[in-house]
Amino acid sequence: MPGLSFAALDVETANSSRGSICAVGVAIVRDGIRLATHSWLCRPPRSVDFFSRHNIRVHGISPMMVADEPVFAECFPEVLEAVADLPLVAHNAGFDSGAIREACRHSEIPAPNWDFTCTLTMSRRHLDLDSYRLPDVAEALDISLLAHHNAAADATAAADIVLALSARTGITSLNDLERLGSDRPYRTRPKPPLRVEVPRPRRTFFAREELVLPEVTGIDPTHPLHGQTIVFTGDLTTLTRQEAWNIIAACGATPAKNVTKRTTCLVIGDGFTGRDPSTFTTTKAHRATQLRAQGQHIEVLDEQHFLAMLKPTLTVS
Repeated sequence: MPGLSFAALDVETANSSRGSICAVGVAIVRDGIRLATHSWLCRPPRSVDFFSRHNIRVHGISPMMVADEPVFAECFPEVLEAVADLPLVAHNAGFDSGAIREACRHSEIPAPNWDFTCTLTMSRRHLDLDSYRLPDVAEALDISLLAHHNAAADATAAADIVLALSARTGITSLNDLERLGSDRPYRTRPKPPLRVEVPRPRRTFFAREELVLPEVTGIDPTHPLHGQTIVFTGDLTTLTRQEAWNIIAACGATPAKNVTKRTTCLVIGDGFTGRDPSTFTTTKAHRATQLRAQGQHIEVLDEQHFLAMLKPTLTVS
């Protein structure tokens, strides 16, 4: 699309701290044509320079791979030069923009005044899918994504999502793509009836697995999740559902499949932010909204706040 110029950015982190950036990818689009993709490996800022086993499993970057690379503060000027004056997009932009700000803070360097738009939000506006994680959106739009959680590959896919949605809608403004919805959302497969689970192949980083409710083993009553009954809805970017269940059980919380009168906490993924479940369109979020209106206390956490509660236990296998 002529006139559509932007940079798509993706970062990978070494641990649960947002500022622990160990890889950056940037894809450059000018006048509707993706011209180049840049990538950098780096050591995280000194105060958060450690790698968790979980993050290594996700993106495959180990401490040895970045041992001879510059620290984030030293390679970031090259990122700034590549982006130049282009507007930024990212898939789940809240994470990537927050990671850049935190990495700059840890590095004691000025954070750029970048204005991000979000391809996750764009996809929700214009597509009718069961999940809006990057691999699922890419698959729906027939976009190649062969190495999910590779910063360059993810940035390239985010750029291609913008181009595909712009071509489909005729909208050439990033803000309008994020803000304006489609009268007839595009769907690549028939939507299954409500409450009926239909097995289907999914090209995601984490393989679909049969979930097993773990035994609750946590005995520390001071842990903020201890004693809670927690339900998840939407996909998390950092943990599979089974991993999330296992970790909260180790904290003394009871994982549950559905929202009921015993539920005390609902964790919402898929890039959701905030504390209002009525803004998220799943059956579990709708049920939580109903029960809260009836006076039941159900705490609602987005992924960022949920992970913040798990910091001491996030690296548990």
